[in-house]
Amino acid sequence: MRILLVGVNAKYVQLNLAIRLLRAYASQRCPSVRSGVTEIQVGEWNINQPVSTAVRGIYEATPDIVIFSTYVWNREFVRRACADLRALSPSLTIGLGGPEVSWSAERSLEESPSANFVILGEGERTFAELVDRFSLGLDASGVAGVCWRAGELIVRGAPREVMIELDEIPFPYSDELIDFDPQNRIVYYESTRGCPFRCAYCLSSIERSVRSYSLSRVLEEIDFFLEREFPLVKFVDRTFNLNPERSIAIWRHIRDHYNGKTLFHFEIAGEILTDEELTLLTTMPAGSIQFEIGIQSANAETLRLVGRSAELGKLRENIERIPGAIHTHVDLIAGLPAENLVSFAASFDFAYALDADMLQLGFLKILSGSPMEKIARDSEGYAWSAYPPYEVLRSPELSFADLMALKDVEHLVDGWHNSGLLRNSLRELAARAFPRSAYSLFSALKDHARVFFPDGDLYLPRRPLDSFSCVAGFIQKLDAGAEIRAELLEWLKFDYLLQGKPGYFPPWFRRDYSRDGHNEALEETKIRRPGEPPRLLFARTEYERFSFKTNGPQSVVLFVYSESPGKKTEKKVFFHFVHYNPKQA
Repeated sequence: MRILLVGVNAKYVQLNLAIRLLRAYASQRCPSVRSGVTEIQVGEWNINQPVSTAVRGIYEATPDIVIFSTYVWNREFVRRACADLRALSPSLTIGLGGPEVSWSAERSLEESPSANFVILGEGERTFAELVDRFSLGLDASGVAGVCWRAGELIVRGAPREVMIELDEIPFPYSDELIDFDPQNRIVYYESTRGCPFRCAYCLSSIERSVRSYSLSRVLEEIDFFLEREFPLVKFVDRTFNLNPERSIAIWRHIRDHYNGKTLFHFEIAGEILTDEELTLLTTMPAGSIQFEIGIQSANAETLRLVGRSAELGKLRENIERIPGAIHTHVDLIAGLPAENLVSFAASFDFAYALDADMLQLGFLKILSGSPMEKIARDSEGYAWSAYPPYEVLRSPELSFADLMALKDVEHLVDGWHNSGLLRNSLRELAARAFPRSAYSLFSALKDHARVFFPDGDLYLPRRPLDSFSCVAGFIQKLDAGAEIRAELLEWLKFDYLLQGKPGYFPPWFRRDYSRDGHNEALEETKIRRPGEPPRLLFARTEYERFSFKTNGPQSVVLFVYSESPGKKTEKKVFFHFVHYNPKQA
């Protein structure tokens, strides 16, 4: 008997952890798998591929049972794949699992008539029991933690208790189970399950128990990733730093065994970081860890209504204490209760002032089974899409037009700030021309961009040169002193040269170049390679003088562009000396 566990990811670089946990657990627990009578395979595709590609791959694998890991981003893809597989193989047993179907199993079976059953909640023990039954020629009926189709009826089995001892689950990435190239994929890893918080918009709020793998095991598995030099390992723990003693032990272990190559990603609650944790973070090597921190809103009433704490002062203080060597990503959510444009602008300003590496503006998803669904249904004014990802279309405080304006702002923040393309220029623009509100800067920029681009479409792909010219035009029209506008254009020049050796200087770029100064800088920094001719040395460097009021009357920057795409960006100082790799923009 052959069982195929299917993951359909949002992107090629992602991996599905759930199907690997199921395979590892059943491979150890099920006699029929250990004896070779039952074979469990995993197959992965992504939503950017045609559904027919996945259907073909599944069909050619000739499984007897196929089970899909179903999420908000792949639900429609999975439904279509199930329908096509049923048409091809009327006798195939098809199952669904995952958060998108667990909390609405009956509805999911009604909407997917090709599916035979749904696994509810955590799946390891349920899947292992199903494997045992399937190996005996039985179906899914009567299994706890399963909702199944019985003729015209849909029957829900008894609930299954969550697993307390997570160490029962074997490590899903042991050498014999690695069926992917870790150098080209993001590896997801869990050290805990559950979340004690009750954020209304999150399905994790339904199951409040928090369970952990043993610390000794987690440290051993971190060593596995380090020894094999996996590039990126993302912990999926909902709030990694719930237990400071545990988080300190893990971060210290990464610090003491860091290989210079593996980056570990953690989702943390910034307001509960302790002094001891923050002190340890100052000792972490650059590139060893990164953080994602959910702010969601700076409106205390909004946070109260969705069940989040509102220790904003502590949150700000802690995030500002995180060392700059640790890449930090903060999140906001638009469309939450009691959040109008004015209060969202204040939330944006709060988040932007933290100067995190990335500021992500998300939009509320009203997920089936979440407490937010009840809030929305009981409120006057909420409307949301009936199709995944169930994004809010209107809230009592925000019209559809308001949300579309926020979409435009989000697009510019992501494309111009988060990417690093115009980060320095935007920071200076906010500080010098829009000191009261960074949100008002981005709001004004999106209005300007719609006029600047002839098609008026913010979402078409643009060359970096066009984005720079757009912002240059915005600066030149600012109602600010000539001195401020001139210095802002200096910062725009700086960002422009950070993108790589320019092949063209646009009209707004006023060069202040000296060949003698360039030569002097090259001699001073001694970067010439043995036997390197001057023309090649000049070809991989750029020289410019800037008038930055904040740094004195004039600053000189020698830009050295790396020719090694795999090499991390290095920064050295010669006046302001930047060694920059344009491949890592």
